[in-house]
Amino acid sequence: MPEWVHAISGWAIIHKDHITLLAASVSAVMAIVVACLTVTLATDNRRLRKAGTEPEVVAYLLPDQRHLNMLNLVVANVGRGPARNVELEFVGDDLDKLQKRGARLLTRSKLPIHSVLPQDERFVQLFGNCLDLFDGEEPPPDFTIHVRFENSSGRSKSTTYRASISDFRGVARGHSPEHETAEALKQIAKSIEGWGGFSRLKVETVTAVEVAREQKARYDAIMEEKKKRDDPKPSP
Repeated sequence: MPEWVHAISGWAIIHKDHITLLAASVSAVMAIVVACLTVTLATDNRRLRKAGTEPEVVAYLLPDQRHLNMLNLVVANVGRGPARNVELEFVGDDLDKLQKRGARLLTRSKLPIHSVLPQDERFVQLFGNCLDLFDGEEPPPDFTIHVRFENSSGRSKSTTYRASISDFRGVARGHSPEHETAEALKQIAKSIEGWGGFSRLKVETVTAVEVAREQKARYDAIMEEKKKRDDPKPSP
């Protein structure tokens, strides 16, 4: 064997106690690292499971889909569990100004919403008319919405959102519902024209007078036939 191998072997034999201690220290450090990683992983898993069943309730203002000038207050549960005893609190220095402009729901500082708000459900209530809210020289003041609710275990939670009515100034709809209906009818007409053997949709029309005349003629024919059956035939 090479001489350097004998040298290393001799050095290991001489310092075997130190080598054993070093190996034991490295093993202990690795065990501590593994234990820390296990605890961290367990904590993260617990946090993920908790987040997967916790409710999260948000509140915001949004224009109505049909009537764009109407502003709705939307309370939605975007979490992964049911929210209980949902309650709103409106906080602001100029809430009385909004009330004078027709803002609803601000007559009480706290507004109970629902005893249970399931996951992916939302509560919509009319807040006010933008035509009235923007009526004045000064823009509508902002205010804060505090949302308080409980999870399934009864633990209280809360979120806070800033509501700004001024964000909806100048909001307009791209196309009116009537325009969208007209476009949909055009698409239906084009689809019908594409049917084989039909170049034009055929529609038969009849008036109420014609229907009544037809029904009377049918009735007279039935009665005449019945009379012929009931009357005895003259004997020869």
